[in-house]
Amino acid sequence: MTITLPILFNNRHILPSGRLPLRVTPGEQLNTVKYAMRNGLDLGVCMDETSPIGAGIGTRVKIEDFSLAPESGALTITVCGHESFVIDSIKENDAGVVEAVCQTLPAWPERAVSNDAQPLAERLLIMFERYPELSSLHKKPNFDDLSWLCQRWLELLPIPASEKQVLMAAHTCSDTAEYLLSLMKEPH
Repeated sequence: MTITLPILFNNRHILPSGRLPLRVTPGEQLNTVKYAMRNGLDLGVCMDETSPIGAGIGTRVKIEDFSLAPESGALTITVCGHESFVIDSIKENDAGVVEAVCQTLPAWPERAVSNDAQPLAERLLIMFERYPELSSLHKKPNFDDLSWLCQRWLELLPIPASEKQVLMAAHTCSDTAEYLLSLMKEPH
């Protein structure tokens, strides 16, 4: 399916079923958020503004909440990821907002967590316990779904954007699960 979205470039990835607070900087980012809210539109969040057209992958998000820090005036929006997309083309609209024509990507099918993949669930649960602010973002965590687990790990880990983009473009979570499990087995 083809969709057109105002695009917000950010240094973090969000994936379907994810929730994330994003700090919005004055200027282009703030204008994009205002435009989307004023027109009742979802946003496209993309990590790498320098990706070649057609290779940029992002996620369509809905703004769930926002807050303004009184001391700094910084805006933070909390967004919820709905579906991933690949960018076909980018242009600036008449309002001066960057929009992208995108093709939606198929959702990763739910998949039970095998015994081999159990460390992904166990370690994410530890992260949620250690960082309650992370846990509070996910009201309905699904530690039994490998796709959900892989998407949360991709949001959290400092993996190069180019590698995340390749993993996000896959039709299932299989490659991502293997990649994440290999990272957990390597000594650090």
